[in-house]
Amino acid sequence: MVYKGQLYINNTNASFRFTLRSQGLCCHGTTWRSVILKKEDKQLNIAKVFDVAASDYDSTRRKYISCFDDFYGVAIEQIPYTKNDQFNILDLGAGTGLLSALVKEIFPICNLTLTDISGEMLQKAKERFSGVNNISFVVHDYVKEELSGEYDVVVSALSLHHSTEAELGSVFKKIFTSLKSGGIFINADQILGRTPDIERKYASAWLDQAIRSKCTDDEIQVALKRMESDKTIPLSNQLNLLEKAGFSEVNCWYQYYRYAVYTGTKRG
Repeated sequence: MVYKGQLYINNTNASFRFTLRSQGLCCHGTTWRSVILKKEDKQLNIAKVFDVAASDYDSTRRKYISCFDDFYGVAIEQIPYTKNDQFNILDLGAGTGLLSALVKEIFPICNLTLTDISGEMLQKAKERFSGVNNISFVVHDYVKEELSGEYDVVVSALSLHHSTEAELGSVFKKIFTSLKSGGIFINADQILGRTPDIERKYASAWLDQAIRSKCTDDEIQVALKRMESDKTIPLSNQLNLLEKAGFSEVNCWYQYYRYAVYTGTKRG
């Protein structure tokens, strides 16, 4: 089947991999498949999109992200603490708490704050962390609202690409302000191809890998519909915005097609 899109182009270690498997959350090879792309102008309400998606969001993560282990694993590896350290960490756009669950598995005594614009997503996160200490949940729009609290680490996974370039620059400044001196921001997110041809290859690779991961037609259509709300920008633009926000040691540690992990540090 060829999928006519609403595909919106506006846009590790061994112990850790065991942890990913233990969370119940497989990578497949790549062949190429053509995909017809259609850019639409309408914008979706992000909170509503993810309220609707909350019920099955986690179950499709591995199907949608063929590089799941490395993508999340490299992000976790950038946290500069040990399992015996107690530190404050903010998960921005935490959704159902998938990334936070992996963080808590590796750093069991850290203090976690999960924020998300979707109350339904955070409800799933609360259910995931039932009985777990040192965790708080806040319904929050990081584009429109300031961040409260001070943190040693701010993480985000697959959330900030819903922001325009101007909004992203503003959010980066808010993150910088919320970090303690010496703190680190870690973002695992999507990037836009620097040219239309590169972006078409990213999109084609994603669709082929989703099919090879045995996504159903309905699951693929749901993902394509959700992508209508994406406002992804190229990796170089994102790194430049981090530096403009005041971050130093800005670096991309991982990229697989449209998935990338990068960090910036608030110099002490």
